[in-house]
Amino acid sequence: MTSLKTLPPTLREKKRYISFKIIYPEKLSNNEVVQIIRSAIINYYGIWGCSRSNPWLISYNHPKGLLRVQRDEVDFVKSALITFNEYKDRPINITVLGVSGSIKKSREKFLKESHMEYYKVIRMKKREKKNKG
Repeated sequence: MTSLKTLPPTLREKKRYISFKIIYPEKLSNNEVVQIIRSAIINYYGIWGCSRSNPWLISYNHPKGLLRVQRDEVDFVKSALITFNEYKDRPINITVLGVSGSIKKSREKFLKESHMEYYKVIRMKKREKKNKG
């Protein structure tokens, strides 16, 4: 039985992280934010452009969030987010706080939150589930 090998860094796709802020009268869930981002990119750039930019919501804590996109498509995604102006027949405003090459720097610089290591986040979520159940 063979195991899959990871791609070396030279063959991986380059990513950028866009920090954004959503101004909307109601609090939005993660699923709603994903839907807003996808529809904004599809309206501006089309389905092909959405698949090329490969948007992925890393985190969202109302009203700020972090989005991963392909390096070459950052400008298109930024303009798509900025031009999106209506959700559920109510005005919405998405402002781009900044773009960074790493999650840690974008959280510290633009979102003004401390970066937690991935294993600590997993451990914390397991404790929350344990306490609820």
